[in-house]
Amino acid sequence: MKFKYLIFIIFIYFFTSKIVAQTIAIVDIQKLIDNNETYIITMDKIELNQKKYLENFKIKENELKKKLEDIENSKILLNDKNINKQIDDYNNELSNFSLRVDKFNAHFQSEISKIRERLLNEIIILLEKYALDNKIDLILDATSYLIASNSLDITDFIKQELNKKKLKLEYKNFE
Repeated sequence: MKFKYLIFIIFIYFFTSKIVAQTIAIVDIQKLIDNNETYIITMDKIELNQKKYLENFKIKENELKKKLEDIENSKILLNDKNINKQIDDYNNELSNFSLRVDKFNAHFQSEISKIRERLLNEIIILLEKYALDNKIDLILDATSYLIASNSLDITDFIKQELNKKKLKLEYKNFE
């Protein structure tokens, strides 16, 4: 029986020395990206850039609607061959238009992802520096825990450091 207690005590001694309180910090990465001044300005520029394309898409969409109405109205006057040709032309235009809109959406989605990734990389660099400077063992994202003290949150500090960097977040225009 004494042998079991001795093993138990030795077990606790050796394994509890490995379990030490960690220095932990918390950061809200989503908040850092979404509220970054450079990111907001870049998103506004992208939105302005998109407007001219969206206006052209709206015009083309209205043209396609008009063309479809014309086809419907001319069914009485034209033979099947002519109507089928108009329908084929309409379908080709609609297909090309849909492909262009899809390409437009994919392009800007890709560009925004690249911008967010660039910002995330900068945030990670700042977090690594902060962890080294302040001897932090573990930094968690705000979505990775349930409850924590506000004193562990370093989001505002990282936000200030990120804003000090004059980042150039660039994107390609839609071609």
